[in-house]
Amino acid sequence: MKKLIILLFSFAVVFTSCNKFTDLEPYDYIPEKDAMANLANANASLVGAYAGLRSYLYYGRNFVVWGDAPTNNVLVSPSNSNRFLGQAQWSITPSNADLVDLWNTCYSRLLRVNNIIVNVDDVPDATDANKDQIKGEALALRALIHFDLVRIFAQTYVGNATSLGIPYVTTVPLPSYQPERDTVNTVYTNIITDLDNAITLLADAAINRGPYHFTLAGVKALKARVVLTMGNYALAKTLAEEVIATPRFSLLTNSGYAASWSAETTTESIFTLAHSSNDYAATNALGYIYLQPGYGDLRVPPAFKALFDAGDVRQCFFIAGTGTQTTYTFVRKYPAREGIIGLDNYNMIRLSEMYLIAAEAACKIATPDETAAQLYLDAIRQRALPSAPAATETGQDLIDAILLEKRKELCYEGHYYFDQKRLQLPIVSAVNAAGVPYKTIPYPSLLLANPIPQREMDANPNMVQNPY
Repeated sequence: MKKLIILLFSFAVVFTSCNKFTDLEPYDYIPEKDAMANLANANASLVGAYAGLRSYLYYGRNFVVWGDAPTNNVLVSPSNSNRFLGQAQWSITPSNADLVDLWNTCYSRLLRVNNIIVNVDDVPDATDANKDQIKGEALALRALIHFDLVRIFAQTYVGNATSLGIPYVTTVPLPSYQPERDTVNTVYTNIITDLDNAITLLADAAINRGPYHFTLAGVKALKARVVLTMGNYALAKTLAEEVIATPRFSLLTNSGYAASWSAETTTESIFTLAHSSNDYAATNALGYIYLQPGYGDLRVPPAFKALFDAGDVRQCFFIAGTGTQTTYTFVRKYPAREGIIGLDNYNMIRLSEMYLIAAEAACKIATPDETAAQLYLDAIRQRALPSAPAATETGQDLIDAILLEKRKELCYEGHYYFDQKRLQLPIVSAVNAAGVPYKTIPYPSLLLANPIPQREMDANPNMVQNPY
């Protein structure tokens, strides 16, 4: 694995076409030359691309944890297993294993996705609708993976568009490929192009294969997240509201909220990463890092828990420690389906996020619509605590209330660090067992663009390192 592209399709986890990952039967391997030989193989290759997200090095754990570990949403266990300390203490170096693994994992998945995009039009027994569906979903995956990479390895978009981003790979390149870094602006431009093309193709195909596949609503939801990061609040509001209006989605009720975290999917599931008892990552799974019977490395700081009012249904996210750990609170957002620690689905995009995007964007459009923002905020806040008063905040107070609600609603789902970064706010790091943060990261800071892995720097003379 000397160069970025040597990560070519080294293995394939592929499945027969089906709506539900947990119902899919895996093949051991489909050679690259056969992956697009017919429609059945093309669909299997697409499902294999989705399966690639499940790696614990990516959405199966590490990337999700990265969205909270660098912030004061977490308390680092005094008996931690040395996992995520670099993120928690803001001491990432080019040799950091999580950094190297994320880079390699994402680019290997991109090669698989690009093989689908480049070759699907030549699948002999596929109809135009089949091709549109497969290509549309693959384009959305390509956009998602690049969006994740640029948020980790580059400065945020607003005010930094001309700075270096990451290579945006759209081909299945030769082993001699040594890409240069594209600018942040180029990366985001390509992300939007891929998402727009996916929206067109999936609208034409008009097939709903969600929530384990990208649907038209799922791509719009991802685009809402992207354009919010870019500061395009008018478009973010429009897209989020279109998703909210989709009939098959609805907010969970207060009474059904706690139990929903043990369910495979809910009425809020827009795009979901599924795990079964045959394929979950066991001790490397997302829930295992948080629960006391697992590693319990990242816990709930008392100051964060105190943000939740008495009676807030989201107190279900927290569980008191037992034995010698009674002074600590553990994260229970991934409570172990079927009683198996680590066996949990992960809602990569859910409806609550769209309400909060719409609320924030409504405050920040050229002519703010604070009435709409208050209604979207109330929907989330009063679902959590029905006795909560209706929002009366205005101006910056309203924006702050929305951001606080988003922090609480989406905690431990991998959002808070990226929100703080895009908003260019000082980031208070994780805290130690005494409740003291390791450091506060101001804006701007070189630390907000993580270093390119040293292996990539050594292999590719065209790669430029981030200062760190």
